[in-house]
Amino acid sequence: MSDQSLLWQITPKKGGNVSYLFGTMHVRDLRAFEWLELAQRHLRNCTLFATEYDFMETDPDALTAALKLPEGKDLQQLISRGAWKKLDRIARKKLQTTAEVFRHEHPMSVSSTLSMMHLMSETPYSLDETLWHYARSLNIPTTGVERFSEQIETIHKIPFELHLKGLTWLLKNASRHKTRMRKMLSLYMAGNINSLYKSAKKDAKGMRNVLLYQRNRIMAERFVEMASSTSLFCAVGAGHLGGGKGMLRLIKKAGFNITPVRHDPA
Repeated sequence: MSDQSLLWQITPKKGGNVSYLFGTMHVRDLRAFEWLELAQRHLRNCTLFATEYDFMETDPDALTAALKLPEGKDLQQLISRGAWKKLDRIARKKLQTTAEVFRHEHPMSVSSTLSMMHLMSETPYSLDETLWHYARSLNIPTTGVERFSEQIETIHKIPFELHLKGLTWLLKNASRHKTRMRKMLSLYMAGNINSLYKSAKKDAKGMRNVLLYQRNRIMAERFVEMASSTSLFCAVGAGHLGGGKGMLRLIKKAGFNITPVRHDPA
């Protein structure tokens, strides 16, 4: 997929409804919102809006349980003394708290918190949530190309040791990770979905089938099913769009034309 765009127009080759696939970042940094106005303009012309999972499905209790360590587990006991001290230093310096707040948190949740601290938190909602609320304000029905329960299942499919390994690497390489997060944001702003795919593929090393390929296939199949009968606007993480096993390629193989929508910043 050589064209650089986060927004793609999708139409059946035999003719039919015009749909859109938009790559998002699950962040509240305004720099990731440069494509928002363009996305909203095309969303207004659609009759159905989909995110990865419909936020109406969110089960706060299930989410809290998934992001907590099992009963009797303690993060300090699961990582090295040096890693715990590093976590405490970062927490004190960047978050004005201590490592104690993470003691019973799942390592994936801790990694996410540490990653987000390298970006700004300037909006009430993440980009995909902002679009979801916009669709609701227009009385456009909302749905998901995944289910909330499927995302929780994905978390559990990843071996716990891999979560711990990822957190340990992040703590040892805080400066490199900061640079990497900023680079990803720059790639996103440029609409470079192929580089974002490569980054997602690298992050998912050892679990690519679970984290990327299976999810891409399921989301693409559900996109095709919906877009065959209605005008769909679908917003998913940008790392799912590109690549040989990405959603765009799969949707094209299913009999749709895909066309990049250009973004010309003011």
